[in-house]
Amino acid sequence: MKNILFALFLFISLAIACKNVADKHHSPANETEANIYRSADSMMAAFKRKDWLTFAHYNHPAMMKMMGGPQSFASFIAEQMKQIPDTAIKKLETGKILQVVKTNKDQQCVLEQNMEMHLEGTKILSTTYLIGESLDGGKSWTFFDASTKALAPKDIKPDISPELKIPEKKQEVLQ
Repeated sequence: MKNILFALFLFISLAIACKNVADKHHSPANETEANIYRSADSMMAAFKRKDWLTFAHYNHPAMMKMMGGPQSFASFIAEQMKQIPDTAIKKLETGKILQVVKTNKDQQCVLEQNMEMHLEGTKILSTTYLIGESLDGGKSWTFFDASTKALAPKDIKPDISPELKIPEKKQEVLQ
């Protein structure tokens, strides 16, 4: 019984410590921003664990539909990631929330995503921009990458707010 209580206490302490570190790292201005970071960080953690079904859960429903559902999306991502060595991605994290907009139907945001990748002697630093959507008043969020050249943001979310200002992808390649 003591071991169970100790384990429970340790788990709760770690959860509180992780939340405090995440909140200090991101500095959310309000509960909506805290929820954006929470959802985005959960998505990034699923990516790092290669838990593609959980990762799919945090991706925008239109992406899931385009890919044939969560299972097909997860299989596609898993197949694509086989081409990248496990050690290539050195950093993948959320950056600043650049904007949050409330519409009649939902809430939308623009969120930085920073990545550092080392591949075949080349270091690639990139900042891409995620569009987030919440249909439940800002509690839970799904995302899609607005920086991809294959699809424009309006192809994924036709009713994207015209108020959103999406910066161009930033990428630096170092030899």
